[in-house]
Amino acid sequence: MSRRFNFDLYRLNVVDFEDLFLEDADQSRIRSDTEIKRVLEASCDSKRDQTQETRTAEFLWSVREFHCYPLIHGRAFCSLILARSTISKDGLIVTEEGLSAGKSAATPPLASAATVFFDLSRHLVAVEHTGELSQTAWKDFFEQIISETALSLGFTSSFELEPVSEKHGIIGLFRSFDKLTRMKVTLRIPNPELTRYTKSLYDDLVKSGVREYTQDMKSPNGLSKSEDARPYASAYLAEQGYKKGDVQFTGIRNDAEETVWSGSVSARGSIKQVRDFVRGMHTTAKTKEAQAALSAIINEIDKLHPKGEMDE
Repeated sequence: MSRRFNFDLYRLNVVDFEDLFLEDADQSRIRSDTEIKRVLEASCDSKRDQTQETRTAEFLWSVREFHCYPLIHGRAFCSLILARSTISKDGLIVTEEGLSAGKSAATPPLASAATVFFDLSRHLVAVEHTGELSQTAWKDFFEQIISETALSLGFTSSFELEPVSEKHGIIGLFRSFDKLTRMKVTLRIPNPELTRYTKSLYDDLVKSGVREYTQDMKSPNGLSKSEDARPYASAYLAEQGYKKGDVQFTGIRNDAEETVWSGSVSARGSIKQVRDFVRGMHTTAKTKEAQAALSAIINEIDKLHPKGEMDE
C-alpha cells in the first residue's frame, strides 16, 4: 500500500439556489472567499453530519478540523477532514455455536477519513484519494453537508466540486475529431481563471447575467475548431472545471461516427510526503516540514492544471 499522499483535483463552483421566492436572495449569495471559509468552518458542527443507509450498512458522514494556513507562495490554503463512520454493518458473526448472520456495531464507531485542501486563490480543491472512500458517494454527502450549512447561515448559494480533467483531456478529445458535428456542455461561470481563449465568452455571460449555460451546438458540416470560436472556448472552460457533468462530443473520428463523453474523471496528483503526516499537519502548520508539504501540494496542483496565460 502506498504511503504517499495522493489526491484528485476538483474545481470549486459556487451554485445559487433556484428558489425565486427567497427574500433578499441577491444580497445573501456566496460571492467571496471569506463567505466560503465561513461555510467550511461551520460545516464542522456535528449538527451537519449526514446519515447514509445502504442495504447492508449504516454510515455517518462528518466534516471536522477546519484550518487555514499562513500564505505560502501567495496562495491562500485551508483544509478539513471528511470522515465516514461505520455505525453498523450486516455480516457473519461468530457465536458459541458457530456462525450466524447479524448486525454488528461498535462504540465509538470506526471511521475512514480523507483530507481535503482548498486552494482559495485558484478555487481548486485537492481531495485525498483513499482506497476506503474514493469509490463511495463521498462527493454527494460532502456537498449535502455544505448545502445545509450554507442554508443554516442564511446564504442562498452553496458550492459544489466538479472534476478538473487532466491537462488537454477535454481539449485533446475536442481536437481528435476529424469533423465534430455536435458538442453539448453545461457551463458554470463564477470565479473563472481567464485565458485568452475564454475571456470573451466569460465577459459575454457576465454581461448577460448568466451563471449557468447549457450549450447544444450542432452542425452537419462540422463545428468550427478554431481557437477563436465558441466551441473551443466552451471546451476550454469545461476542461478548467467550470461545468456541470460531462461534455458530449459527436462526430467523425478514424473514419467512423462516434459519441464520446468526457469530464467525469479528475486529474490525479501525488507527493512524496507521508500520508499520515499530511493528514495531521494542520496541528504543525508553521513548521518547516508542514510548509514543505504544502509547497509540494501547490506545485503538484500547478503541474496538473497550469495557470492560463491571463491568470493573475
